[in-house]
Amino acid sequence: MDASRAMDDINAPALLAERWSLLASAIEQLGSARSLEDIVEILRSSARRIAGADGITVVLRDNGQCHYVAEDAKAPLWVGLRFPRDSCISGIAMRDRKVVLIPDVMADPRVPHAAYEPTFVRSMAMIPIGAPEAVAAIGAYWSDTGTPSAAAVALLHTLSRAATTALENSRLLASLTELNGALEARVVERTAQLERTQEMARQSQKMETIGQLTGHVAHDFNNLLTPIMGSLDLILARQTITDGVLRSVNVAMDAAERARLLVQRLLAFARRQPLAPSPVDLRDLILGMRNLLASSLGPRIALSFDVASDLPQAMGDRHQLEMALLNLAVNARDAMPEGGILSILADRGEASSRPETLARGDYVRVIVRDDGTGMDKATLARAVEPFFSTKDMGQGTGLGLSMVDGLVAQLGGTLEIHSTPATGTTVIFWLPVAREKAATPAPVQPAPEDDAPPGTVLVVDDESRVRTATASMLNALGYDTVEAGSAIEALDQLDDGLDPAIVITDHLMPGMTGAELVLRLREERPGLPVMIISGYQGVDLLAPDVVRVSKPFRRAHLSAGIAAAREKIMA
Repeated sequence: MDASRAMDDINAPALLAERWSLLASAIEQLGSARSLEDIVEILRSSARRIAGADGITVVLRDNGQCHYVAEDAKAPLWVGLRFPRDSCISGIAMRDRKVVLIPDVMADPRVPHAAYEPTFVRSMAMIPIGAPEAVAAIGAYWSDTGTPSAAAVALLHTLSRAATTALENSRLLASLTELNGALEARVVERTAQLERTQEMARQSQKMETIGQLTGHVAHDFNNLLTPIMGSLDLILARQTITDGVLRSVNVAMDAAERARLLVQRLLAFARRQPLAPSPVDLRDLILGMRNLLASSLGPRIALSFDVASDLPQAMGDRHQLEMALLNLAVNARDAMPEGGILSILADRGEASSRPETLARGDYVRVIVRDDGTGMDKATLARAVEPFFSTKDMGQGTGLGLSMVDGLVAQLGGTLEIHSTPATGTTVIFWLPVAREKAATPAPVQPAPEDDAPPGTVLVVDDESRVRTATASMLNALGYDTVEAGSAIEALDQLDDGLDPAIVITDHLMPGMTGAELVLRLREERPGLPVMIISGYQGVDLLAPDVVRVSKPFRRAHLSAGIAAAREKIMA
């Protein structure tokens, strides 16, 4: 199997969306499974299509053996057979509780070749199931050699986590059936509690799947927006441009900016937006928004502020928190068509008033309250669902509350909503208290476009369109550019004598990621400025002093990032 071609196929948007849809359906079914037999059948009937494999098996741990209980393959494998745990790949995966990838089964010494020779299997992935101990495994097989694609393994790994939850639920149900009649009242109470837990688990599984899909779509969309906005930015910078073209380009840029904002909201809902958490003075933030809120809400809405004077600083992203408050205020305005009062309060909150879902620690509480139309129970239950809106078509995206919920959760807090019809709505979000006070660094100024420092920039990105657009913007800033389609290619060029003024790299790339490349360069070339560009999660794993620019970006963002990266080296 050509591994790179398999990766491209599964990452095709239509095929990837189809397989995520199949995965979501399987997770939904696993959430309703009541027995081990149900779970095995769901895995047998769904795993092969989800992974795009030539065959799959479901293996159960049976004392010291691996029991191949089910399969779906283009030719017979080992259904019904048992093998010693220490001599089969499924046993190794369950013992080590790790995914086992084998690009060539006939070349791997761990594989019992005699069992595989009569079959079509030439490469495989074995995924363990169960926690804290693995009790089962899913085997995926291909008829050609090659490393199974990362996307296929990720899909199977998500399926195995859902199966682990389903197995735990089945154990709980089995224990309930063993209770005798004398404990009938307790059985009824426990069953009701279990059903609530299962419903929460199903909702959690669905939201995780939707969140992963949303994050991947947002990532791909940012990669498309980056060359669009970069090209428009270059056109706007031209000295000779007709009024008609200027109007058209401005309209296109405005649409691209709106698309960028929509992607940010999608990433916030999916809890995958790149954040810059730091200590935030909430009193200064809230009171500083007074004029903006007043102009956004109009004269029919009266504003009331009550912010504790001794409020400690919270850990958050100032820009995103401002957006969250503005979203909540606009929602409140729309719920008061005849006018009313919008109150914004902030305090430490009593420990007894904290929601049960909040972890132990110190928090601040922000309350946004209106006296508008309110929500009934059915509407309240769906309030934070993405794209759910009670507004007329075209009046809202349905992402406001879901964005706030995702942001607060990503910052380590939680969101509460209380509402009754004709009374109003109260939205409360809790944020962790910052351990350190906010610093006041000097603002970084972008380098003047007509006086850019000379030198060559190494641009690393696996997306050719993003790479080309970034290089064009850098050329317009006065830099020469060299492009690389992967981190390994970039390292080869550096080893061959390339001496760039700065390295600008994407984060999510096949093989070595941008974060790994930055760590490698910091160790081997500490004097070389580096900057990461990304529109997706994962950059928070980097040291906080690594300069980052979020996709999509314009020349000004690129110029400011370069100046900041060079300043880090000189500091």
